[in-house]
Amino acid sequence: MAVSDIQKKGAVRLLEWIKQYPGWWYLICTPGEEHMNLDMMRRIIRHLAQESLYEIIFVLLTVHRDAPFMKNFYVFSWLDCLIEYWDDDYKRIVTQIIKRFE
Repeated sequence: MAVSDIQKKGAVRLLEWIKQYPGWWYLICTPGEEHMNLDMMRRIIRHLAQESLYEIIFVLLTVHRDAPFMKNFYVFSWLDCLIEYWDDDYKRIVTQIIKRFE
């Protein structure tokens, strides 16, 4: 399996980020960590977005999906998306909902 130069650079960039922010990496990867809370989640997500480390945001959200502060995150995020895109794309949204139940 060949690894592209882009993939190599991305991996090195992530490893350098981990080296620079080991505490945040620990928080990202440790479910139930006592120092992870809503404020910390917000700070980490903002930082990751600023660094264009978008994939790690999804890792963070998944690792901490059962945290009390995440209780309604997915429901409200889904509702926000529906509200925002409904007028422009309601047929596609309904089609996707139907496909989810097939």
